[in-house]
Amino acid sequence: MSSHTRTFLLLVVGAVMAGCAHSATPSGASSPDANRITRAEMEQARYASLYEVVQSLRGRWLATRGPKTLLGAPTEVQVLVDDMRMGGVDALRSLKTDNVVSITFVDPVAAAQRWGGKFAQGTIVVTTHADAPPTNE
Repeated sequence: MSSHTRTFLLLVVGAVMAGCAHSATPSGASSPDANRITRAEMEQARYASLYEVVQSLRGRWLATRGPKTLLGAPTEVQVLVDDMRMGGVDALRSLKTDNVVSITFVDPVAAAQRWGGKFAQGTIVVTTHADAPPTNE
């Protein structure tokens, strides 16, 4: 193997290793899930409502996607709190962060398959302490 080829291979291997090391997440640190807001994330700042939490941390969840339905009636992102339908994203304005464990976004396709056409813009699912499994104390 010529010295130029060897030097070139060493540079390529070094660049690949540097790229891998640079993009790795430090041990113990976790990157936030794009489709979930945890209690720890909510506690990093004071928010007056769940709408402010979502708007601040995952604002893209609030956006309406795609065209209107075939019937022309516009749909919007729906909100479920402990599996109870609350309505559109404005329902988040009246909900506080007190008992919330997590907030999860279900993409439009999965939401429409699971809950029907009214959820075709996606769904924000809020899980509270009340919906948590009971503990044996």
